[in-house]
Amino acid sequence: MTDAILKLDRINSFYGPIQVHFDLTIEIGRGQIVCQLGGNASGKSTTMKVILGLLKPRSGEVFLDGQPITGLSTPQIIRRGVGSVPEARRLFGAMTVRENVLMGAYTRSDRPEINTDYERMMTLFPRLRERTNQAAGTLSGGEQQMVAMARALMGRPRVLCMDEPTMGLSPLFVDHVLELIQAVNREGVTVFMVEQNASLALRIADYGYVLQTGRIALSGPARDLLHDPRIRDAYLGGQAA
Repeated sequence: MTDAILKLDRINSFYGPIQVHFDLTIEIGRGQIVCQLGGNASGKSTTMKVILGLLKPRSGEVFLDGQPITGLSTPQIIRRGVGSVPEARRLFGAMTVRENVLMGAYTRSDRPEINTDYERMMTLFPRLRERTNQAAGTLSGGEQQMVAMARALMGRPRVLCMDEPTMGLSPLFVDHVLELIQAVNREGVTVFMVEQNASLALRIADYGYVLQTGRIALSGPARDLLHDPRIRDAYLGGQAA
């Protein structure tokens, strides 16, 4: 893949003595939606932790726009243009929707621009405007995912990392969240998402990687992987993987 905005180069990561990644190399093309697929315990979520500086790899480097970011703190990485929508959303349940969304601008001090961006989020996620003063913990799963996305976008990321964005959502909200991911991407934000549901992710992605026990088992254009019998048999099995 050419013109990678984010690259993981030969990453070897560990939890104590247990190795999770084995020379993991991934390139996220600028302006694309790239998905990483795999079952439970394949190392998908750990990939996000490595990118965001939550887990330092034993060896290997993470590059953003060609510059190494391995070893930087999470706030430093976010300031450089990487946004995070974590698994299970992780909102502040007692705080309002507005307060949660504005938390995404905590690294910024340009108040007028923050207000402008907040209004842009309310336009992109009109349902949230209706819920502005509602406690985030009382929202549906799909609505909470919108808050998590809006919060991440308030940091003006160039790359948005999303960990299992469709997990636990109703079928109606799954489709809506996928549409929102595409809308965000059309605005120029590169999206890297890890998913268990291969068929859903490959429907909207440009490129995909399949992770199996910490190694890349398959990779290629999403449209090719979607119809690859190895994906269908090993990861879909006729159902959501």
